[in-house]
Amino acid sequence: MTPDSAFDPKQAAKALLREGLSGALATLMPGSGDPYCSLVNVATADDGSPLLLISTLAIHTRNLLADPRASLMIDERKEGDPLEGARIMLMGTVTRTDDLAARQRYLSRHPEAEQFANFKDFSFYRMEITRIHLVAGFGRIVDLKPQDVLTY
Repeated sequence: MTPDSAFDPKQAAKALLREGLSGALATLMPGSGDPYCSLVNVATADDGSPLLLISTLAIHTRNLLADPRASLMIDERKEGDPLEGARIMLMGTVTRTDDLAARQRYLSRHPEAEQFANFKDFSFYRMEITRIHLVAGFGRIVDLKPQDVLTY
Protein backbone atom coordinates (compact mmCIF):
# COMPACT_ATOMS: atom_id res chain seq x y z
CA MET A 1 0.00 0.00 0.00
CA THR A 2 1.37 3.42 -0.91
CA PRO A 3 0.84 6.47 1.31
CA ASP A 4 -1.92 8.83 0.23
CA SER A 5 -0.32 12.28 0.06
CA ALA A 6 -3.70 13.87 -0.69
CA PHE A 7 -5.11 12.83 2.72
CA ASP A 8 -5.24 15.76 5.11
CA PRO A 9 -6.27 14.50 8.57
CA LYS A 10 -6.96 17.99 9.90
CA GLN A 11 -9.34 18.77 7.04
CA ALA A 12 -10.99 15.34 7.33
CA ALA A 13 -11.57 15.89 11.05
CA LYS A 14 -12.93 19.41 10.51
CA ALA A 15 -15.35 18.14 7.86
CA LEU A 16 -16.67 15.34 10.07
CA LEU A 17 -17.11 17.69 13.00
CA ARG A 18 -18.82 20.43 11.00
CA GLU A 19 -21.06 18.16 8.89
CA GLY A 20 -22.20 15.72 11.58
CA LEU A 21 -25.81 15.99 12.69
CA SER A 22 -25.74 13.48 15.51
CA GLY A 23 -23.32 11.47 17.57
CA ALA A 24 -22.82 9.03 20.40
CA LEU A 25 -22.26 10.84 23.69
CA ALA A 26 -20.48 8.85 26.40
CA THR A 27 -20.71 10.08 29.97
CA LEU A 28 -19.83 8.65 33.38
CA MET A 29 -22.44 7.41 35.87
CA PRO A 30 -22.10 9.04 39.30
CA GLY A 31 -20.94 6.70 42.03
CA SER A 32 -19.94 3.73 39.90
CA GLY A 33 -18.14 5.60 37.12
CA ASP A 34 -19.67 3.18 34.63
CA PRO A 35 -19.76 4.49 31.06
CA TYR A 36 -23.16 5.48 29.67
CA CYS A 37 -23.68 6.13 25.97
CA SER A 38 -26.59 7.87 24.25
CA LEU A 39 -27.50 9.35 20.89
CA VAL A 40 -27.59 13.16 20.71
CA ASN A 41 -28.04 15.76 18.00
CA VAL A 42 -24.99 17.96 17.44
CA ALA A 43 -24.20 21.36 15.97
CA THR A 44 -20.99 23.38 16.15
CA ALA A 45 -20.08 26.79 17.51
CA ASP A 46 -18.22 29.26 15.30
CA ASP A 47 -14.91 27.76 16.40
CA GLY A 48 -16.07 24.20 15.74
CA SER A 49 -16.80 23.21 19.35
CA PRO A 50 -19.70 20.75 19.58
CA LEU A 51 -23.03 22.10 20.82
CA LEU A 52 -25.83 20.03 22.36
CA LEU A 53 -29.39 20.74 23.47
CA ILE A 54 -30.17 18.31 26.26
CA SER A 55 -32.65 17.88 29.10
CA THR A 56 -31.96 17.46 32.81
CA LEU A 57 -34.47 14.60 32.65
CA ALA A 58 -31.96 12.62 30.55
CA ILE A 59 -29.44 10.36 32.25
CA HIS A 60 -26.56 11.74 30.17
CA THR A 61 -27.29 15.31 31.35
CA ARG A 62 -27.46 14.26 35.00
CA ASN A 63 -24.15 12.45 34.48
CA LEU A 64 -22.57 15.60 33.00
CA LEU A 65 -23.80 17.72 35.88
CA ALA A 66 -22.02 15.34 38.28
CA ASP A 67 -18.88 14.96 36.12
CA PRO A 68 -18.48 17.03 32.93
CA ARG A 69 -15.97 14.64 31.32
CA ALA A 70 -17.35 13.07 28.16
CA SER A 71 -16.56 11.62 24.78
CA LEU A 72 -18.49 12.29 21.60
CA MET A 73 -18.22 10.16 18.46
CA ILE A 74 -19.45 11.51 15.14
CA ASP A 75 -19.38 9.25 12.09
CA GLU A 76 -19.66 9.78 8.37
CA ARG A 77 -23.04 8.02 8.00
CA LYS A 78 -22.55 6.63 4.53
CA GLU A 79 -23.94 3.55 2.80
CA GLY A 80 -22.30 0.17 3.35
CA ASP A 81 -20.18 -1.11 6.19
CA PRO A 82 -20.09 1.62 8.87
CA LEU A 83 -16.60 0.49 9.89
CA GLU A 84 -15.32 1.55 6.46
CA GLY A 85 -16.50 5.12 6.98
CA ALA A 86 -14.68 7.89 8.78
CA ARG A 87 -15.35 8.80 12.39
CA ILE A 88 -14.01 11.22 14.92
CA MET A 89 -13.84 10.74 18.68
CA LEU A 90 -13.76 13.92 20.73
CA MET A 91 -12.80 13.89 24.40
CA GLY A 92 -13.25 16.78 26.79
CA THR A 93 -15.71 18.43 29.14
CA VAL A 94 -19.32 19.40 28.47
CA THR A 95 -20.83 22.34 30.33
CA ARG A 96 -23.96 24.44 30.08
CA THR A 97 -23.83 27.65 28.07
CA ASP A 98 -26.19 30.61 27.92
CA ASP A 99 -24.43 32.00 24.84
CA LEU A 100 -27.05 33.26 22.40
CA ALA A 101 -24.78 32.44 19.45
CA ALA A 102 -24.70 28.79 20.56
CA ARG A 103 -28.50 28.75 20.64
CA GLN A 104 -28.74 30.34 17.18
CA ARG A 105 -26.18 27.99 15.64
CA TYR A 106 -27.80 24.90 17.15
CA LEU A 107 -31.33 25.87 16.09
CA SER A 108 -30.20 26.77 12.58
CA ARG A 109 -28.78 23.25 12.29
CA HIS A 110 -31.75 21.58 14.01
CA PRO A 111 -34.81 23.83 13.47
CA GLU A 112 -37.16 21.12 14.75
CA ALA A 113 -35.61 21.62 18.21
CA GLU A 114 -37.19 25.08 18.45
CA GLN A 115 -40.39 23.45 19.75
CA PHE A 116 -38.71 22.30 22.98
CA ALA A 117 -35.65 24.57 23.28
CA ASN A 118 -37.50 26.83 25.74
CA PHE A 119 -38.71 24.05 28.04
CA LYS A 120 -37.36 24.56 31.58
CA ASP A 121 -35.52 21.24 31.62
CA PHE A 122 -33.63 21.88 28.34
CA SER A 123 -30.38 23.82 28.06
CA PHE A 124 -27.59 24.27 25.55
CA TYR A 125 -24.22 22.73 26.30
CA ARG A 126 -20.80 23.22 24.74
CA MET A 127 -17.96 20.71 24.63
CA GLU A 128 -14.45 21.93 25.35
CA ILE A 129 -12.33 19.48 23.38
CA THR A 130 -9.10 18.25 24.96
CA ARG A 131 -8.26 15.32 22.66
CA ILE A 132 -9.26 14.11 19.19
CA HIS A 133 -8.91 10.69 17.60
CA LEU A 134 -9.68 10.37 13.88
CA VAL A 135 -10.30 7.08 12.08
CA ALA A 136 -10.66 7.88 8.39
CA GLY A 137 -10.16 4.43 6.88
CA PHE A 138 -7.43 1.81 6.64
CA GLY A 139 -4.07 3.35 7.54
CA ARG A 140 -5.69 6.70 8.28
CA ILE A 141 -5.78 6.77 12.06
CA VAL A 142 -4.50 9.97 13.61
CA ASP A 143 -4.51 11.66 17.02
CA LEU A 144 -5.02 15.40 16.73
CA LYS A 145 -4.98 18.36 19.09
CA PRO A 146 -7.86 20.81 19.49
CA GLN A 147 -5.89 23.54 17.70
CA ASP A 148 -5.67 21.24 14.65
CA VAL A 149 -9.45 21.26 14.25
CA LEU A 150 -10.87 24.31 16.01
CA THR A 151 -10.76 27.88 14.71
CA TYR A 152 -9.55 30.33 17.33
